Amino acid sequence: MAKGRPAPAPDPEEVAARAAVEERARRVEVEFLEAVRSRLPAHPGVVESLGCLYTEMGRYQDGLRADRQMVQMEPQSPTAWYNLACSLSLTGQTEDAFAALEKAIALGYDDAEWMQDDEDFAPIRKNPRFARLLAQLLARQT
Repeated sequence: MAKGRPAPAPDPEEVAARAAVEERARRVEVEFLEAVRSRLPAHPGVVESLGCLYTEMGRYQDGLRADRQMVQMEPQSPTAWYNLACSLSLTGQTEDAFAALEKAIALGYDDAEWMQDDEDFAPIRKNPRFARLLAQLLARQT
């Protein structure tokens, strides 16, 4: 880092304008994917993408519905179960979140670093079960 003056604080209006553009882009993407889903309701890529977008936008119940659909479509996918665990955590369904996370790990989910830093698990991170599951993943990597 170069010494000297600190970087100027970002202009609040510019930050707000950039956030508005990003939000509008997400809405357009959701509208597009929802139209595609109306034609291809069981397309995993569309459902998974919608689930992620809904969650990014704070539409947790919509994200949860998409993640439940993904688990039905791909019941052996560790990623589908992991994403379901995220949605369950975000919607305050602690027991179901842990059950889905355990299933993801049993099916082969193995990214301990991502899981540790995933903000979707903030509601359950302090629960001792989370630490045990994380330790289980870390033990697999050694």
